[in-house]
Parts: sequence; structure tokens; C-alpha cells
Amino acid sequence: MNYDIKIRGDKNDNGMLEFDRLHLITQSTKEIATKALMLKIRGFSDIKPDHKLKQALAIRLKSLNVSKTEGTSLVLDCDAFEETIKNIPLDMFKPTEELLKLTPMALVIQTFRSALLEGEDKDNLDKPLLKTLLKFKKNFVGDNEVFFFSNRQSITDVEITKNDFKKIEYLEDSIPAAKKIIINGQLDEMKVSKNKLGLVTQDGFVNIFADDNSIIQGIVNFMGKEVTISGMAHFKPNGQLSYIDIQEYYEPGQKDSFYSRKPISMNIEQQQLFQIKEGKKRNPLTAITGKWPGEESYDDLIKMLD
Repeated sequence: MNYDIKIRGDKNDNGMLEFDRLHLITQSTKEIATKALMLKIRGFSDIKPDHKLKQALAIRLKSLNVSKTEGTSLVLDCDAFEETIKNIPLDMFKPTEELLKLTPMALVIQTFRSALLEGEDKDNLDKPLLKTLLKFKKNFVGDNEVFFFSNRQSITDVEITKNDFKKIEYLEDSIPAAKKIIINGQLDEMKVSKNKLGLVTQDGFVNIFADDNSIIQGIVNFMGKEVTISGMAHFKPNGQLSYIDIQEYYEPGQKDSFYSRKPISMNIEQQQLFQIKEGKKRNPLTAITGKWPGEESYDDLIKMLD
């Protein structure tokens, strides 16, 4: 499947590339695709892919065209994931049908759109991935330069200017800071992949990680059993939990079930949007707060609270 990266700049060079820039552009684009894929299939972007996943992330340069009037255009080719990862064993972390229809370059476009456009799904982002998007700013050599990422078929194009990175910086800064938490749940024996494990809590599944191999080697003794974990909770832009970095673990005590709820870090607006996304109604009290007494009858107020 073909994609285009077009670069247009100042009148003096109009996006023409100094040779060393080509490596930086291809490297930073590939890094975005890699982290976006790992976020989709592992729940956290800052995980190194194995050899087979690296092959699935292949992006090939078909042609490079330069014009003083049209700028520089890179024509790229890459395969859909349904052709490259559908049959790869992923330790029970199965890709969705939506992901299988995408390609590495489609993930790059989707990620930029999620970061830059209102209304796009922010669940496609986490803090390490946003930091990688910010690194793409190094590809700009002039304030008037514009990058265009496009696909000739199903993916909506995206246009990026140097000023757009202010939005990405704001979004990265707005992600709730990591905080120390204690959480209790059952270690899922079916969700194991390198340094990542799964914890089943009262509120659902939680991704847990450990950089220290000795922690992983020890905590697997609780596989299929309840365990209490102390660590740092990291969050998504919408305030929902992204993952927990394990620092300590121990056999749960009698009162540890108190810690079986997933932590969140959402403001009021984010909570309302999450409730709507989950099919829940807004808090009905917000419909009348500050509006009564008014002309509504008592029966009308009761209906508004229904």
C-alpha cells in the first residue's frame, strides 16, 4: 500500500532535503509506527518489538522526487498487518480487526491525528508515544515548513507544521502525573509477555510491568493467585489507567481487597466524557444545577432527574 510524505518549505529551498535529513525523517517516522503498534497490542508503547514484529513494521522507500515548486516527496510502501502479524503468536494479546486493516504508515497518520485534532480518540496515545511525536519536530529546519502525510485510499491525510508541536507538548503535559498506588488482584496466567503481566481486579484488567527481571521471576509464583502490588500508576490522556510499574509485591492480607479497584486520575469533564463513551448518562443533577427555581414545574424537574 502506497503512502506519501511531502515536505514544503521556505521559498529558498521549498522543502529540498540536505542529505543527512533523510535518515532523521525515516528514523523518527519508523519510531512512531513502532511505538503506536506496541501500544495497540501490548497496552504500552515503550516496549521493544521482537524480530517478527520488527519485520511487520517494514516501511520501504519506493521513490524520492524533488521539485523547486512542489518540494520533496517520498513515496513509501508497506503491508497491512493482516498480512504480517495475523498469524504471529502474541501471547494472547490479539490484534483487533481494526488494527489488522492498518499498516505501519497508517498508524503514523492515525497517531498524529489523535494528538492534533479535537474529537480524535486519545486512547491511541500514551506519554512515551507523545514524547516520540515531539522528537519529530527536529525534522523541521524552518518555521514555514510543512509536512504532509497521506494515503491514496482509506486513511485521512494529516498536515503538520512546526507550531503544531505546541499542541502535542500541551497534551503530553496534561497527562496526569504518575502516582504511587497499591492494588490487589489475581495474576492472570494467560496474559504474560516478557516484562508485561496482567492483573484481574474488581474493575477489570490492568497492565503491569517490571524492568527488574528479578521482580518478574518472583511474582510469577503468584500466577493464577491473588497478589498485592505496590508501584507507580501511569495514566492515559483521558485520565484512565495505562499501566502500573511494579516496585514491590507480596501475599495479600485480609484487608487488601480494599485495593482491588483500578486507580483513575480524571477531572470532572473527563469523567463525564468517559461515562458517555461507556453508554452512561451524565449526572442528572447537572441539568438543573443553577437553573432552579425557574419556570419548570415540580413534575418537569422530576423528569429532568429521570
